[in-house]
Amino acid sequence: MNEAPSFLKIIKDYLTSSKAVLPVFNATGMKIQREAAKAEPDTTVIERMITCDPSLTSQVLRIANSAFYKGLNKVSTVRSAIVRLGSREIANIAILVSQKRQFSSKDPFINDRMRNLWRHSVGCAISAQWIVNRTGLQQLSQEAFTAGLLHDMGKLLILTVTDAVRRDGTLQQMPSDQLLNEVMDSFHCRFGEALLKHWNLPEEYTRIASDHHDADPDKEDDLMMAVRLANKTTNCMGIGLRKAQTCVLAATPEADYFGLSEVDLAELEIKLEDSKALA
Repeated sequence: MNEAPSFLKIIKDYLTSSKAVLPVFNATGMKIQREAAKAEPDTTVIERMITCDPSLTSQVLRIANSAFYKGLNKVSTVRSAIVRLGSREIANIAILVSQKRQFSSKDPFINDRMRNLWRHSVGCAISAQWIVNRTGLQQLSQEAFTAGLLHDMGKLLILTVTDAVRRDGTLQQMPSDQLLNEVMDSFHCRFGEALLKHWNLPEEYTRIASDHHDADPDKEDDLMMAVRLANKTTNCMGIGLRKAQTCVLAATPEADYFGLSEVDLAELEIKLEDSKALA
């Protein structure tokens, strides 16, 4: 434990220095989400925003043709993907693609943890959206997906900074798994809130990044409770940085809040197993 303060100090010193390079938020996915959330989304606008970025286009088509969507016929254009999957599902794919680019490193140690964090983020996005849709809160569908995807951005920030200070020599050797996990567990909410504010994202996302582990959550906050249950579900299944945890999801306050039974949550777990095709 004696090394923890020095590692944490290196992280904090980097973040307050002039050389700090933070993860960059790609706003295209969020813009597509906003258009898709409208009562009558303009599919031409969504198509244009995607096709303006050749890399985004290719990745959207790759995921649209993945096992998760189980299409019988291959789609070869963004327009046909929107027709088959719908504008909201395409918006989800677009924000996934736009954010995934940040979850990679040339360092094998960091890259492995970024990939596991990405799987957790995708799992939380899909879970949170499933929860609100299942419980009659479809108006929160797009926000739940985005909130689930972004709730652990503080961990990405810590991993990104660790990678940077290791490469520039400030950090002489990589921290142990235990130490890195301790720092991420203790500080990812604070750092995540700061990063999302830096990105100028809506308050509901910064609040969730900051408070999703609070011992006494706001019981009137449907979005927060959905992300909390999504987070617990993915952790119980071992989708993330840790091995599967023993838990009874149906007995959690969040499951009780939404009135979800063991049968409901077993269905969610099946959905999450399928979602691994997106990671």
